[in-house]
Amino acid sequence: IIVRQESLQAKLNLLKKLRHSKYDLLISLPRSEESLMLATFSKAKLKVGFAHFPWDLCLDIKENIDGHNCWYNNAKLLRRLNISIPKDNYIGLLQIDKNRCNYNLPQKYVIISPGASQRRRAKTWGKTKFANLIISLKERFDFAAVLVGGKEDQSYNQAITELVLEHRLKTDAPVIDLTGRTDLRSLCAIIKDASLFVGIDSGIMHLTASIDIPIVALFGPTDPFYVGPQNERSIVVSMTEMECVPCYLQTCNHMNCMKNLDVKRVLSACKKVLTQSDC
Repeated sequence: IIVRQESLQAKLNLLKKLRHSKYDLLISLPRSEESLMLATFSKAKLKVGFAHFPWDLCLDIKENIDGHNCWYNNAKLLRRLNISIPKDNYIGLLQIDKNRCNYNLPQKYVIISPGASQRRRAKTWGKTKFANLIISLKERFDFAAVLVGGKEDQSYNQAITELVLEHRLKTDAPVIDLTGRTDLRSLCAIIKDASLFVGIDSGIMHLTASIDIPIVALFGPTDPFYVGPQNERSIVVSMTEMECVPCYLQTCNHMNCMKNLDVKRVLSACKKVLTQSDC
């Protein structure tokens, strides 16, 4: 798995690696010119990806993107390679081991995934709103909150934790900040025992959907029809009444699609999905 690189030097290093490694198979999931250009200059024996003329001329196997969710389209590529797709979810491949989750978590907790790194800035909901939601979930459902994310999210999530602690609840502090402290397998184990997930459109959201945990997904510039959670126990909260939604912009002068999304609306969605899931 090769993650997208931001800096020019990192991209050049990646290109050098692709040419030197001579992989047996390269699957280009992004339909971007950049991704297909990397595929073009790689020396992989078999190259697979989505049609995007003229950048797709390097592909040995290509598929058109249909008007379906990205999961559906990605699965089409795998089927062309005669790779079977699990009917329920694929997370069993990770062999979730609860013993890896030794963080002494409470019995009832909600996963909070703000995902506020620089590349997701337009999707950000806001520190104060996340803090107020955590407080409300503790008061109404007695949920502790487990904050997750990568190392790039640590300062943002720490600020949320501090805002919650300033509230000085009479009960124990309802926040456990595991940001940057989990690998993929331990994160799966933490998610598996959660009662609820609340977060923005992110990889962690899709990981949670594959484990089939109740989800409240906060969407702004991206379109949940194409990239929304695919498990049945999920609710998308989005300012669909705004004409500019979705815009898919990575930067925005106002970000009103997320700023105008109030805590009450998100909390109502939490109550609804929990009722549907009998949590």
